[in-house]
Amino acid sequence: MDYVAVLRRKIEVDGAILRGNIILMALFATQAAAIYLVLWHNDLLNHYIPSLYASILITSLIIVVFVKSVSYSLRYLGYDDGERNLKRVKDDFLKGWINVNYMVAFLLPMVFLPTFISLFSSLKSVVHLIHPFYLDEFLMKADRFIHFGIDPWRITHAVFSTAFLSVVLNYFYNLWFFIMFSYVLWMVVNVHFNQKRMRFLLTFIMIWTLIGSFLAVLLSSAGPCFYGDVVGDKTVYGPLMDILRSYDKQYESSFFGIFALNTQNMLWMDYLKNDTNIGSGISAMPSMHVSVAALLYFSGRDVNKYIGYGMGIFLVMIQIGSVHLGWHYAVDGYVSIFLTWLVWRFAGWLVKRIYKEDEASLNNQVQYQPQEQIG
Repeated sequence: MDYVAVLRRKIEVDGAILRGNIILMALFATQAAAIYLVLWHNDLLNHYIPSLYASILITSLIIVVFVKSVSYSLRYLGYDDGERNLKRVKDDFLKGWINVNYMVAFLLPMVFLPTFISLFSSLKSVVHLIHPFYLDEFLMKADRFIHFGIDPWRITHAVFSTAFLSVVLNYFYNLWFFIMFSYVLWMVVNVHFNQKRMRFLLTFIMIWTLIGSFLAVLLSSAGPCFYGDVVGDKTVYGPLMDILRSYDKQYESSFFGIFALNTQNMLWMDYLKNDTNIGSGISAMPSMHVSVAALLYFSGRDVNKYIGYGMGIFLVMIQIGSVHLGWHYAVDGYVSIFLTWLVWRFAGWLVKRIYKEDEASLNNQVQYQPQEQIG
């Protein structure tokens, strides 16, 4: 037996997986270097905290191991009695986990994504120090122009006109992180999704870098809930915040309420102290809540039409909630959806290029395969 050849086959990485992960690593490295240089240039390196979300890595690994263990146990119990043995467990484990293709495809995004999000938060926390908020009044006027002279929040509050409906919108808005985290983890683990998975991961990295970081600095703005403090005119969005506070009072003795108000107060305190914490940072345009929800819709539709339907509803709820709760101008979401679609299209083109060589090689193998003799 040629042990060298056997070993080479075991450690050889699939070309498409290798190319895709090299691009992912290049994107991670570019983001880390760019944010470092921006913070260094502005004498803000004390805000460069790559370990801000380090605990997410541990949590993610625990969840993955638990879910994989449960799902495998159920599959193992479904085997015939003769197949339930240590050799079958060993073979399944080696095929499913301990092979170089799976480990490369799984571990690289799993290890680097927490650092990636940490650096995003590092930059977001100091957007106002790099480029002070300046666009809020323009965005307010753009909202009115697009919506025929009406503030969009007045439209959402005419439709969702009760405290209960506002609490429901707030509930969906707060689900955003959990749904994003679960979907990203699902995509990272399911390496067999191949091109669909790689397209999602590439888009995810690019929207946070381009839309959430670069454009957030370029289009520095605070959002309706902070409009009075930033612009100095509390008459525009003051009535909106008063309505939300009145709704919150109706639930002050219960578990529910308008949680956005507490979060907004926390963000404003961090802003005043120039602190960098988990979730800190104020940035309205573009909306990453809407951008990520749009990506989940595009990707979900790509995987399964029913997941697409669910994510489409979620996207609509996030867009409405972002306006209704004073987080964003409506135009923030519209711009985010359009830009996310552009990045999604570009990622689709890039993924086709990544997998093109492997598909061409496979086609050649089929083309030159000897024909079976008949008769």
